Amino acid sequence: MKKAATQSGKTTTVKKKAVPPAPAEPSVATLSQGEQNELFSRAIALFRKAGFAQARELFEKAAAGPMREMAHAARTHARICEQRLGLTASAPSTAEDHYNLGVALINRRDLELAERHLREALKLEPARDYIYYALALAQGLRGDLYGAGESLKRAIELEPRVRTQARNDPDFAGLVHQPPLATLLRAEKEHPA
Repeated sequence: MKKAATQSGKTTTVKKKAVPPAPAEPSVATLSQGEQNELFSRAIALFRKAGFAQARELFEKAAAGPMREMAHAARTHARICEQRLGLTASAPSTAEDHYNLGVALINRRDLELAERHLREALKLEPARDYIYYALALAQGLRGDLYGAGESLKRAIELEPRVRTQARNDPDFAGLVHQPPLATLLRAEKEHPA
């Protein structure tokens, strides 16, 4: 009980409601800060070596530790591991699968692997301008301007509108003024069809 003064100056007794203590999370109590730190460190080492399945398990355990910031980082890394495992778990089988994976790899700037998947897509569907276009981009970003020119030339042969698309594509912006791409992309302006 607690005594409190009212506006009139009289003292009254106020009963304080009993509030049960918040239940402790059992998983948090099982790990010390040192154990959480050790699990997180081991998980990071596995993550860097692309051991995503094992890293995910350790991140999930570290997420149950007492340090909230580390627990949050562990949960975030566990989700990334799940995404990476999803990416590698189902191998691409169609040209479209290889193409989509190739584009995703270009966006991550894993250009050599992107190029491999785009070449696989072309083995399955050799007359697809958009696959040659993506391959040209991967090659150009990797510094293979001759290969990029050959791939873009083939894309333009399959679909002439690709020339205009490449000129206006921000991804190609750093490449369109370099030979042989500059010559290839200027060709329509000098000799319109």
